Amino acid sequence: MRRESWFNPEDKSQSVIRPELQDKSSNDLPSNLLAVFSQNLLSELTNTEVLYEESFPLRFFGGESTLYRSPKNENFVAIEGAISAPIGVSAIQTAVARGVRRVFVLGLCGAVDDSLNVGDLVLPTCCQREEGTSFHYLPPTVDAAPDRNMRELLANHLDKHNLLYREGKTVSTDAPYRQTINTELTWRKNGILGVDMEMSAVFALCEHLEIPCVGLFVVSDAHDLTEKMDWKWNKQLFEKNLKNSFNLLMKLTELF
Repeated sequence: MRRESWFNPEDKSQSVIRPELQDKSSNDLPSNLLAVFSQNLLSELTNTEVLYEESFPLRFFGGESTLYRSPKNENFVAIEGAISAPIGVSAIQTAVARGVRRVFVLGLCGAVDDSLNVGDLVLPTCCQREEGTSFHYLPPTVDAAPDRNMRELLANHLDKHNLLYREGKTVSTDAPYRQTINTELTWRKNGILGVDMEMSAVFALCEHLEIPCVGLFVVSDAHDLTEKMDWKWNKQLFEKNLKNSFNLLMKLTELF
């Protein structure tokens, strides 16, 4: 079956594996979900007064994630560690089935544009789809994109807090070992800022479900495509900006 036929807008039949049946708990989730495609950030924040762990996890097809709540915002919940498009989409779609009505995404991206450095912020305006999951949720001819109103709100929020960021197109892949030098040079030529593994699929899912969604990246690594220089890492700056970005997105959810 060709990829172009994976999504059929006329198919209204019921899913065989249904998200609302993955978690037997009767606990509804808050309306605002912040999905963090990184690990260990949220557990570290439980050592402060920012977050606490919910007594029950989010169980979804493919795994489960700890739910993190805010003592100051009852309409907020966060998950992390659901790496890759299929697992991330499974987790988020299950959360939507349990009551989530808006999705905020904090992701990591590798720098494609050679002017980006580790720790920089990237606000994606659309995502080129080179993973497979999104093609089950949207036609193959369109890019995946965030909700425009939420993206403008996030941009204003970043400006208000004097945080510098780049705005533009990114790409999501599910084959990191096929991320060749020629592939990256082509992405760069086409104006791609960064590459990740999840964002385009999450945007596609949310558009399909008619759930507003917005995303923000922190650049996790940068490398020289001539292979004459080592990869660039700045763990301290990256972790600082990742935490700042999480706090900013959590604050943004208070507007809803």
